[in-house]
Amino acid sequence: MTTWWNKHPILLTMLVLASGWGVVFTVQLAFGDSFDEAAVSATFWVISVAVIGYVFVRRWKKTEKRLAEAGQVVMYLRYPDARPGSLSAIWNMGVATLAPGTIHFQPSVYDTLEPSGRGTVLTGLEVTSLPRSLNRQDKKHVKQFLFQAMTLSSAAGPIEIAAGPATLEKVREAVSAPPAENLNDIGGLRVTK
Repeated sequence: MTTWWNKHPILLTMLVLASGWGVVFTVQLAFGDSFDEAAVSATFWVISVAVIGYVFVRRWKKTEKRLAEAGQVVMYLRYPDARPGSLSAIWNMGVATLAPGTIHFQPSVYDTLEPSGRGTVLTGLEVTSLPRSLNRQDKKHVKQFLFQAMTLSSAAGPIEIAAGPATLEKVREAVSAPPAENLNDIGGLRVTK
């Protein structure tokens, strides 16, 4: 289904909106509205949802384009083996700069991706799982549609990354590339190997 959505997003969006129109129309009729009132209510609902969705998707695509020009991606990070009571179950949203064998992760907040906290450089990376769908608990923190998670081993222990399928493929490529021998400049940080 995910592959089909990526190939036909406009068609699937139209199907969802048409189904929504039908549900709202039927509910309005069930509550005693006339045919005309139910049709107007359903149409207003569909237009409202379509406009809000369009604005959200447009803003998100603009942000992704801006990050891609800077060689960065949006992703979520968590440390699943951290001590109980810590942030082991909470996904930390941020911007990642990918380099061969290294990920520089800068925590960020809001949809404007304002930096928050200290950046982390993850080294010694190796992919240990295939991408998987997010479960209900994960979706409490990861709000983006169609994001998947992947587990990696790192010098800091196991980590999990949640991102879109294209971003996970970029992470896989960056992790499999051999790290540079000399000093690297990753996301404004000087890192030694």
